[in-house]
Amino acid sequence: MPGPEPEPFRLLKQYPLLCGLYSFALKVRYQEIGMAFANAWGSVLYTGHLYNAVRQEKLSSRLWKDMELLIALQSSESMFVGNAPKGLEEYLKRYLLSMGYSATAFASNRRRNAPIASARGPRGLEKLCKVGSLFEERYCNNARAVSWTSESLTPIIESMMDDDSDDDDGVSTKPSSGKKVKTSNTGTLLRKPKDFRSTNIPTLDFLELLTNALHAESMELTLDYLRLHRLGWGLLRHVNEVCKSQLLEIYGAGYLEKESHLTFVVGYIFMTATNTSRVAGLLLPRRGEAQVSSRLLATAASCIEAMINSGLGQMEIMHLEQSLGHEIDLSGLDERDGSG
Repeated sequence: MPGPEPEPFRLLKQYPLLCGLYSFALKVRYQEIGMAFANAWGSVLYTGHLYNAVRQEKLSSRLWKDMELLIALQSSESMFVGNAPKGLEEYLKRYLLSMGYSATAFASNRRRNAPIASARGPRGLEKLCKVGSLFEERYCNNARAVSWTSESLTPIIESMMDDDSDDDDGVSTKPSSGKKVKTSNTGTLLRKPKDFRSTNIPTLDFLELLTNALHAESMELTLDYLRLHRLGWGLLRHVNEVCKSQLLEIYGAGYLEKESHLTFVVGYIFMTATNTSRVAGLLLPRRGEAQVSSRLLATAASCIEAMINSGLGQMEIMHLEQSLGHEIDLSGLDERDGSG
């Protein structure tokens, strides 16, 4: 007679450490794929540019919470090549810089034959989890050991969050499971390293630092870039469909040769609202009779607001809260919903 059915996941239940390492390796690889995909298509970065313009111009009173969280984690420098841009001309400039235009192309004393393209190429989302990355070679690529050097210890100390007190600069904190997620009124998560002046850290203190630093990165490691890509790409499709007739009138039938160029729609929307009529090597020139207008940006704002009102704008935060077991507090950001 056949024996009893084996207990499901019996081996993993007996070795929780193996479960954790296996989960870590899967999350690292999944995020690596998701970020590479999102950067290749530009679906997340350039919808972030569009959303920022809509918010800065006060064309929407709603927060896209998933995007706010992403900007906070990635930093404005990574998302916008500097602080979040303000002003119609600045939206286009930062878009072009992110697309790979050289900063010298915008200089007032630019040489006539100066290169337009930046040597760095197009910008993209940056890899987070600096502490977790120290273990990537060992537990994802089967390296023999983790290499501990003075350089590898730096992100462990720098990633520490100051949980001892709250700040008075508009920071809100919400403790849960021993962890605080901090946001400022600008939407940036604040992480303040503890003051470690000594070069000699006792072993137990170091292990505590390491544990806390890895725990602090749990949200960054769990962030699903593929989900954000799907949402961003769907939003760009919707924006293009709604704005298509106006874009055809202003730029002609060649403004979008194939769907993989959907991120160009963001550039066309910005260019329509500025005095810039031509962007060499990237966007088609605006037709002579077309007037400068921000109506396309207002139309895009209605698409973003419809997406947010549908509940899709906070799907990733809901997933993170369920996975991590604590609430992500964005109350420091003012959602101007018309109530005041």
